Amino acid sequence: MTSPVNPTQDLLKNWLEQAHIAYYLCDQCDGLHVKALQELPGVVDSRLLLQDYGVLLTTELEIRPMAVLPLAADLGRLNMDFPILKLFIDVVDDATPQLVVAAHLHSGAGLTPAQLGWFAEQTMAATSQLATECLQLDYLYQEPGEATSTPSRALH
Repeated sequence: MTSPVNPTQDLLKNWLEQAHIAYYLCDQCDGLHVKALQELPGVVDSRLLLQDYGVLLTTELEIRPMAVLPLAADLGRLNMDFPILKLFIDVVDDATPQLVVAAHLHSGAGLTPAQLGWFAEQTMAATSQLATECLQLDYLYQEPGEATSTPSRALH
C-alpha cells in the first residue's frame, strides 16, 4: 500500500498519467486541463488545481441567457442529484452566464494515487452526466451543427 503524501504539481501529473486521465497545460494558469471534460458540449473550461487545502476540479458550462432563471430554479434539485459536486451560477456583466461545477479533495493528511484517481473519475463521471442533463433541458449553448436536444416546451 502506498503511504499518503501531500501532492505537488509534478506528482499530480504523474498520478493522472497512472490513472490514464488525459490533461494538458496552458500558459494562462497553473491548472491541469482535463481533456475528456473539455471536449463535452457546452464546456468552456475544465481544470484540476492544486490548492493549499487540497485538489480542486472545476468545470464551467456556458448557459444560454434565456435559461438562467429556469436553471436557477432547478439548481437545488441538481445539487441534490449530484451530491459530490458543488454547483452555482456565475453571472458577470460582460460575459455569458456560466454554471460552475466544482469538487474538492482535502489533502491535509496526504493523498495516494488511488485516492486521486477515484476522485477524478467520480467527479468526471458526475460532471459528464450533469452536462448531458443540462443539454437535454436546453440550459446550455450547443456548437453549430451539433445534434440538437428536444426543444424546450417552456413559454417565454
